[in-house]
Amino acid sequence: MPTSKGPIWDHFYVGLKQNTSHSRAHCHGCVGVHRPSNEAIELDDEGNPILQDVSNYNFLVAIKDDIGGVCGVKSAMISHIKNCKNVSKDARKLAKGLEKPKEGGKRVREKDSDEDEEESTEGPAKKKHLHSKIKAKLEQSTLKLFRGINVPFDDEQKVIVRRQYLHATISANLPFRWVEDPEVIALFLLFRSTADVVMPSRLQVAGSLLDNEDEVVTMRLKMILKGKYAVVTSDGWKDQSRDSVNGVNLSVDGKTYLIDLILATAHKKDGVSMCKAFEGMVDKAEQDYGVQVVGFCCDNDGGSQRGRKNLILKRPWLFGPPCCAHQFQLILGDYFSVNKDAAATAEEATDLIGWILLHGRIRSLFNEAQAEIPPGRILSFLVANMTRWTTHFVAFDRLYELKNAIRRAVLLNRADIVAAQVGAENNRRKKDKLESEAMLYCDLIDDIAFWRRLKIVIDDLEPICLGTNLNQSDALRPDQALLSFAGIYLYFRTHSNTDVAAGMMKRVEKRWKASDQPMFVLALILNPFEGVARFGPKANISPFTLNTIILQMYRRVRSQPPSSPRTEMDEAVMAAKEKSVLEAFAAYLSSSGDFVDWSENMESWKQRMGTDPVLVWQAFKKMPASAELADFALLLLGISVNQAGMERTFSDLKIKKTRLQNCLKLPRLEKMSKVGAHIRESHKEAGFSKDHAKRANHKTEKVAELLAVPCYADLLETVEDGSSDQQSEGCQPVLVRSCKDWRVAMQKWIQRERDDLETDEDFEEDLAVLYGERRSKWLLRSLELLFSGRREVDEQEQEQRSRRQQVYTEEAQLMELLADEAADDDPTPDDGELEGSGDDFEG
Repeated sequence: MPTSKGPIWDHFYVGLKQNTSHSRAHCHGCVGVHRPSNEAIELDDEGNPILQDVSNYNFLVAIKDDIGGVCGVKSAMISHIKNCKNVSKDARKLAKGLEKPKEGGKRVREKDSDEDEEESTEGPAKKKHLHSKIKAKLEQSTLKLFRGINVPFDDEQKVIVRRQYLHATISANLPFRWVEDPEVIALFLLFRSTADVVMPSRLQVAGSLLDNEDEVVTMRLKMILKGKYAVVTSDGWKDQSRDSVNGVNLSVDGKTYLIDLILATAHKKDGVSMCKAFEGMVDKAEQDYGVQVVGFCCDNDGGSQRGRKNLILKRPWLFGPPCCAHQFQLILGDYFSVNKDAAATAEEATDLIGWILLHGRIRSLFNEAQAEIPPGRILSFLVANMTRWTTHFVAFDRLYELKNAIRRAVLLNRADIVAAQVGAENNRRKKDKLESEAMLYCDLIDDIAFWRRLKIVIDDLEPICLGTNLNQSDALRPDQALLSFAGIYLYFRTHSNTDVAAGMMKRVEKRWKASDQPMFVLALILNPFEGVARFGPKANISPFTLNTIILQMYRRVRSQPPSSPRTEMDEAVMAAKEKSVLEAFAAYLSSSGDFVDWSENMESWKQRMGTDPVLVWQAFKKMPASAELADFALLLLGISVNQAGMERTFSDLKIKKTRLQNCLKLPRLEKMSKVGAHIRESHKEAGFSKDHAKRANHKTEKVAELLAVPCYADLLETVEDGSSDQQSEGCQPVLVRSCKDWRVAMQKWIQRERDDLETDEDFEEDLAVLYGERRSKWLLRSLELLFSGRREVDEQEQEQRSRRQQVYTEEAQLMELLADEAADDDPTPDDGELEGSGDDFEG
């Protein structure tokens, strides 16, 4: 039996059905105003108009135009009576009596968006009241708006719509309060007049909807990761509230997944405490996601370094590489520490860029000079950012690219540049200071020696920049990281400045010594496209040495204690697996057995499948004789040796937890990040979005040469014929625009790399713990022994590089010509020395 209507309906007509629960209510006063004076409305026994009566044609028109219409709920009808000029006094008196009083005579404050309480399905009265007001606004005849179609939602559609609200909120990084913004509500009502029924409140979006979606994403992630080899990566970050947060990622198959955010403001940062925290991260990853953790990667500074090493010594089946991307960042600090001239030149260039950017009129003069030089394209001046590691090279390279334009401007418009610097300053002392400053920068721009020094710095920074780019990829493999370190070592080994060469070789060697060398070297050897071809003549490598190393590595990886004691059968199975690995590895080195035709078909594989060694070993894993070796190779080649994915997670968190949303708690922030990552991945799979194009910081033809490591002959066959001739800084970006900024930033940078290098760890002791006293003595091994070639080749390359770096002035060219002439036994006379020329000519 339908419920009886309240007394407020005495002042409204019942209109058409609006949804499954409510009808449209039309105000007596509004309909009466719009009704013609001679039109009579026939009512039924309950006082409602008889809509089917032809005599009520004008009333039907009023219904169609929604005159005086509101949703037939008490709150909307009361609101209409309070704001309508056409209602009777009795209606106003009734509405006033039916209106609920405010609690305590004061407005009740709405709960914060970060509280855990959730709204009911229909939402609070305040939300309904807001929707009613917005609907009334849409119904005003003065607004040229229209209402959306009047189609109700079923229960399944309500669930889908509300879930889509959450996806839109996370994907667009919108604050939760956007769903209650009046303009947003009005927008959706234009599409569908019943939209207010399904629109969730902000507490629903931030509460139950987010929790449910997080459960779905977590279950999907567990299904993807279960049983796979994984590397745990961790790093720290300070949020807008100045709280210290530790992020934990899992790196699997070249992708990273956030699994935890930990509030670490009160945590100790010593080695013992960090080790305990790292153990908890590893245990949580294995228990919650079912992965087999094979490595742990973090920064190489302070307690993190000591904690990571303690973790590896306590759990030797784990690998513990430092973040190679950070190591290359510190190599940039090494370079400026070793090369004081380069540091001074970089300081001058930074100061010059800052001066140009801080003076708009001067910059406009330089831009005009760019426009005058074909093709007339105006490029921006770039500034270095200490938290973006490659921007130093990019900023200096752009400055050098604009050399001709700004030198032309100084040559033709020096007076205008000085005048732009001085501006309207009348104080004589200040005016002289501004003029001298402008002249100083103009002289620097006009100094050819400055540009020559800057070009040398750019040439030296470019391979470091390339190495940093390579090492901050999620899909970076250990063999790629090793070749990048070898490449930067070989680059500076042939540097024209012997002091810089010696200093950089020493520092790169020390960073390599602190790495887990057996893991990197064996990963390179197990790359079917590389093998041992990259090792130099001084590597002194042999099949027997490599067999010893792979056996020790395999035993280390499989040394994790089982849940129950091993039986004799387990030991026999382990011995059989070890034998299988050694036999397959011997076949791999000698290109026999399953690998007999690999070298012949390698080029064909490259053309069809590319050069990813993981795909090759996945194919060999299907062959019984090489299956165990293939599984071990996949484990090594799948180890992530950077935490760049964690840095990208922090960048995403900074977008979500802003100055205006700094009350977001970590559990909710973690859920938002996980759901957002899932949405972005689904967008890529559906083709909605594509990866951003990579920045072309380096010319294509130079990339192959910057960190080139030469391929030598197969040393396993020619070793006896070899030559016997004997190496994230804060939560906000830091732009470097002046000498002062540069000095402060460089001081911090140099201190970091100094602290990193001063840790005099006994790596021999660590290897003895990990591999036993009977380990192979072939490693530790320097980059010099592993990758350097013949000395005469190095000297030729050094001479060629020295010639490339030299920028000749006119005087230098004349001096070289004179030197060549003096060294020539039979010089060719120039025009002034030809017989019959000059005063001696007889015509």
